[in-house]
Amino acid sequence: MGSGRDKRKKAKGKVPGHGEEKTARKTELNQTKAERRTAKKIEGGEDDLDALLKQFELKDKKAKEIVVLSNADPPSARLFASFTPVPGAKDRTNILMFGGEYYDGKKDKMHVYNDLFMYHPDKNTWTQIMSPHGPAPRSAHQAVVHKRYLYIFGGELTSANQEKFKHYRDLWRLNLDTYAWEQLPARGGPNARSGHRMAMHKDCIILFGGFHDNGNQTQYYNDLWVYNMEELSWRSVGRAGSNGPSPRGGCQLAVHADRLFLYGGHTVIVDKADKSELERVHDDLWALDLKTFEWERLKKSGMAPGKRASFGMVTHRDRALLFGGVTDRAGAGDKMYSELHNELYQLDLTSERWRPVAMKLAKAAKANTDTTAGSSAREAAPSSQTEVVGSSGQQTKAEPQPGVMRPDLAQYLAKGGLDKESAIYKAAARIQSRYRGYAVRKAYKTYKLGGDISELLYSPATYGIDLSHKDVPRPRARANPMMAVVGNTLWMLGGVVEVAHTDVTLDDLWSLDLSKLNGWRCVKENTEGEEAFVEEEGWETDEGDKEGEPGEGNGDSVDESDSEG
Repeated sequence: MGSGRDKRKKAKGKVPGHGEEKTARKTELNQTKAERRTAKKIEGGEDDLDALLKQFELKDKKAKEIVVLSNADPPSARLFASFTPVPGAKDRTNILMFGGEYYDGKKDKMHVYNDLFMYHPDKNTWTQIMSPHGPAPRSAHQAVVHKRYLYIFGGELTSANQEKFKHYRDLWRLNLDTYAWEQLPARGGPNARSGHRMAMHKDCIILFGGFHDNGNQTQYYNDLWVYNMEELSWRSVGRAGSNGPSPRGGCQLAVHADRLFLYGGHTVIVDKADKSELERVHDDLWALDLKTFEWERLKKSGMAPGKRASFGMVTHRDRALLFGGVTDRAGAGDKMYSELHNELYQLDLTSERWRPVAMKLAKAAKANTDTTAGSSAREAAPSSQTEVVGSSGQQTKAEPQPGVMRPDLAQYLAKGGLDKESAIYKAAARIQSRYRGYAVRKAYKTYKLGGDISELLYSPATYGIDLSHKDVPRPRARANPMMAVVGNTLWMLGGVVEVAHTDVTLDDLWSLDLSKLNGWRCVKENTEGEEAFVEEEGWETDEGDKEGEPGEGNGDSVDESDSEG
């Protein structure tokens, strides 16, 4: 009977609604049901991370092709995006930017991205690349380039109200020829994290540190991982232990020959008794032997930058270049005062010595500067007894004792043409020896040394860094700048400044010729005008000294800092 029914079916032909048509109808019905289930899941709102990811997946499925838009508008202002030099056509090198986040202070909302932009330094143009089926939105991830691929690991997604976090442990690579994404195996690799750091060494990715926040507690890491590009596999090299760097996030790495250098970073320590948080900022320098994977702590040599977090650092030839960052200082009561920096330092990776980067200005500009500095020095000559404001906020009489200046700093300033017997040298030495942190601002106002040399008071070494006239453009002090080196040019994009409890995200673009060192060049001004950096009237500290206004020199004092990533 069975064979008979089959014969009758064949004789009558296909029955409508059966076979391929039935299968297609079922597939369509199942897809509709799936979309309805997804629609219900995404109703959770902008603070529901699962809903946000479902929205992303739904939108991503609808995208079918890779779209490349030439001469696109620049990306919106953001932080913690990757900003990575990549080889292009005809021996040109471009800079690829992925992801990042932007905090809208007016609406008190966080936006996280997964868009992809290419900056072309030779043309000063941007290309937007819309490539589907790639990583979900994230910030504070890390990216490196090997051959014709960009590799991305980790990062975090933050809800709009900044109360929920999701950390990633996925590994992706982008084909730089086709712009197609591919997710790589991550089994047995590092756990989910952000704020970690990665560097390339031969055919391997070296990954160190970072942190993970589960909403109840934040754990910082000092583990070391190696990802082999040929085998596409992770290998744990263990934790640094007592003979290596302590757990931290936001440090910076530099590779030279078979050594990896690590500098700085920060750790947030929670007091178990009262649940208060204390940030510990590091200024230690370490070297890792990439053959034996043994750590060595290096002594501070030369003129090293002070403690700071959220700085940028890149390598150029045999040196690592460090710019910006933020330093938190204790103030009156429970207040914390933060000092932003716009100094540029370099670490010689061969001699392992630090020193500021000195600009070589045009003769006309230098002559103008010398004249102005001389005038400021005459105005600044301190009397035998001068009213100064101490850290307690009380006015006291300073005894006419000569300031104590570090020998290496004195030698450096003398090389810059500053006479040790000049009034400006003595005033700077006096202030450097007596004041720290935000109190320097008060000392600066008391001595009235003038805008040209105010950077001397925040970090005296900087007087040798930039002898330029005050009107010569230079980047605003900031935290979290994104930096990349293309050829002999340093490129720096964005960062953040906190003004009166509000984060102002920067999107200005700067370049510096590392061969000529003839000064910074502003390629793109901030979208936010200068009005964004003006303090609200009446906003003062407990001591009555208004803080947070843009500084005259290296440090912009602000009330609190953002030192993630």
